[in-house]
Amino acid sequence: MKAAEIEIVDSQSAEWETEKANRVASAMLSEHPEVAAMLCSNDNMALGALAAVKAAGRAGEIAIVGFDNLEAIRPALKDGSVLATADQHADQLAVYGIEYALQILQDGTVPEDKETPVDLITADTLE
Repeated sequence: MKAAEIEIVDSQSAEWETEKANRVASAMLSEHPEVAAMLCSNDNMALGALAAVKAAGRAGEIAIVGFDNLEAIRPALKDGSVLATADQHADQLAVYGIEYALQILQDGTVPEDKETPVDLITADTLE
């Protein structure tokens, strides 16, 4: 964020929950009315932040980004109320984890770290 010259005015956990994210985002909007964007660590929290933004009458003014590419976020991506989400391909992460564990169990060697893809999903890239 420093490289992009973006100031982080607050950072709080909503414990991956939509309702808690709604409350946290509402409080942030009250305390920091200058907020221009919210980066949420999952799509459930992005949906909670979106509800708070709408309730504050700020829809369309605040960029919201989530993470996970859940089906539930897609309508908000399509209508532009959420800017983006990141798809970390959780199904592949599970497979890599199992393969990693099996190799350790089979021959005792620790495999090299495996880079997993992460894709930025926006209204333009939705399938």
